[in-house]
Amino acid sequence: MQHSMISLKQLGTFGKVAAEDDAVLDYFLETDAVGRIQSNEVFLILGRKGSGKTALVRYFTEGRGSTTSKSINLRNYPWAIHAERIDRGASEVEAFVSSWRFLIAVEFGSVVLMRAGKDNSKPSKALRNFFKENYGGENPPLGDILRPPHLKLSRLSFEPQVLGNKLGGIALDRKDPGLGRELDALTNAVLGAVKELAGALKVPALVLHFDELDQGLLTMDETRKRMLVGLILAARSIRYDCRDAPVVINPLVYLRTDLWEELQFSDKNKITQALVLNLEWDSTALKKLVDTRLRARLGDGAHWNVVATDDLMRGSQAKWDHILARTFLRPRDLIQFLNSALEYAKMRSDDPLVFENQDIVNARDRYSTYLKKELDDEIMPHWKRWDDALQACSGIATITFGRERFISEYTKHKSADNPVLPDDALRRLYEFFVLGYERRSGYGGTSWVFRYTSPEAGWDIGASRFKVHLGLKEYAKLREERARG
Repeated sequence: MQHSMISLKQLGTFGKVAAEDDAVLDYFLETDAVGRIQSNEVFLILGRKGSGKTALVRYFTEGRGSTTSKSINLRNYPWAIHAERIDRGASEVEAFVSSWRFLIAVEFGSVVLMRAGKDNSKPSKALRNFFKENYGGENPPLGDILRPPHLKLSRLSFEPQVLGNKLGGIALDRKDPGLGRELDALTNAVLGAVKELAGALKVPALVLHFDELDQGLLTMDETRKRMLVGLILAARSIRYDCRDAPVVINPLVYLRTDLWEELQFSDKNKITQALVLNLEWDSTALKKLVDTRLRARLGDGAHWNVVATDDLMRGSQAKWDHILARTFLRPRDLIQFLNSALEYAKMRSDDPLVFENQDIVNARDRYSTYLKKELDDEIMPHWKRWDDALQACSGIATITFGRERFISEYTKHKSADNPVLPDDALRRLYEFFVLGYERRSGYGGTSWVFRYTSPEAGWDIGASRFKVHLGLKEYAKLREERARG
């Protein structure tokens, strides 16, 4: 039964797809992720694009969380300059740890000085002098922290020692080994001042949120991989070094899951088991998210069952389940689909206005194109010619198909500069949620395994039948396969 006072006519949108453009704090849903971050359990937050990483950053950095937080946005970051600040005395995988540790320490120094006001204690004066001598102010732009070819040190700021000798300065552009050792000594001095000042000021937990590490990423080359590993190891190192601080000091790194999976280093599994937060959503959590937004815009009585008719879609499927089956269980996908459906619903003059089956059907074409573009952003840094595989699926023309049929079509569509062979193409499509495979149970039944719903299942190298994700049905012009006899 519909609530007569609640109508979709009064709803502008369900929100912006990108959290950085949205009034997300007006209807932020506090999940377990907030509690785990506030309790300092984790430092690495993983999630697919659109899973809510940036919304979390905004929650903590725009005044809602109980921390002193700063967003470190790596959009337009000068990666090429940072690539030159290499520790030539370290192993390849640790070559950028020292430079990231220094950058993190400088950012914490800037944050704590903002809280210090006119405090004139020794650590305040040392930090202020260091910033003034090297950056001209207490809040240098992120891209300028590693930009100077030479850092000045003095008795008014910091004079760290290496092998018993005071450092009068550090050449960031040096070509010989030794940069890491000198930078680490300076980092420790800066961190010491940060800890002392933060404790004296009794500031809430100091937290940096490194976000948008994927912006502008066209390819994951080996240098970028080493730099990302360096940031993660540096953040863990700083967290460890500050364990004895009078206040919590924690650098958080927000990273796309597919980028994390590309990285290889010795402590990866240890970090995954103990210090990682995976952002995952299910039907219940996503419905809470939608209901929270409906209540914020339409009033306390608004929720999904009030704004959608209860008649089933073709195939006896509820509207909610029909929509979710076309998403990757991410807030971004759901918001995109509902916004499209809302546009179609508003073409009708009904009052009160609620979602009908045809609104959901009409939204699928536009949504399917959106999902393909989202997959381009995620897959192309790892596999530039993944379109060859999707064209092979279009050539097959049915949502479900056998391995041999895919091999035949993929071989026909494969570009000359595409090095990925058919079996590897199937595995990659599964890893990026484009395909699921058929799994047989011990009782004669079968089910479809998709990675985003069954991450524990893993890839089955012997699978013989596959299914394209329903969200791509319209874009790839696929049809349901007729029932097999």
